[in-house]
Amino acid sequence: MKAVPACLTCILGDVYAAAQQVTRDPAVQLRVAKDCMRFLADTFGHERVPSDYITEVHRILKRDTGVATPFAESRNQLNRVAMELAPTIQAQAERLEGLPRFRVLTLWALAGNSLDSRTVGIGYAFEPARMLQHLQSYVDRGMARDDVDRLYERVTARTPVLYIHDNVGEIALDALLIREIRRHGCRVTSALRGGPITSDATMADGLAVGLDRAADRLIQAGSDTLGISWDEASPELRAALRAAPLVIAKGQANYYVFSEHRAELAAEVFCLFTIKCQPVADVVGVEPKQAVGIFL
Repeated sequence: MKAVPACLTCILGDVYAAAQQVTRDPAVQLRVAKDCMRFLADTFGHERVPSDYITEVHRILKRDTGVATPFAESRNQLNRVAMELAPTIQAQAERLEGLPRFRVLTLWALAGNSLDSRTVGIGYAFEPARMLQHLQSYVDRGMARDDVDRLYERVTARTPVLYIHDNVGEIALDALLIREIRRHGCRVTSALRGGPITSDATMADGLAVGLDRAADRLIQAGSDTLGISWDEASPELRAALRAAPLVIAKGQANYYVFSEHRAELAAEVFCLFTIKCQPVADVVGVEPKQAVGIFL
């Protein structure tokens, strides 16, 4: 899915809200806003996916503020709290078998996708202490579009999986789903970002929550991009995309990329994410703020 004009206000609002959290200096906040507006004025169009532009404005934020890892404290806290919740969630799943067990772990992993500390997600001021209540509300709500039965068929057929992660915090719940996928005999490769940007999970985050013990292999998807980037994908990711018969892609930014490049892949692609804006809702055919698990 390529960018539309409505993306402009979202991108600018997002990065300015981030600047307000990263620095209290109004002069620096203004510099970030102006530099981002110049960048968008020069480059914005219908040729690229929205996450390409979001990546670049957040790189401007890091450059102008001099903060290499914005939101470091909240990123670490989200990982810690999600890890504390994981045993409770696993115990809930242990009471089930078969498809119901797989479905509940998929719902929790999907609920974790709402922990996107950006203004189009839960907001930069989100308090991790409220995480369980927040996540449970998403699990209880379920999915507006639901292809989980079909995904379960692929998993029970022992189809190897390339699992592309999204946010910090969320990855601790992804680990539970990955363990369940592997329990059915599937080999799982996990792909994480090579550098911090907004709330996207890096290799360091994956190691912190034990993804290296959950998956068969961890790979670096690329650099500090929001979601994966088709242009900046690492050689490891390119090879994994060619080899994988099944991709599970978390998050709206990864939906942008895979919906745009679907025809270039032999793999089946299952997208698991919360819809955060009207343009994507219009394409998918549901209301904003709904959660979906769909094959492209």
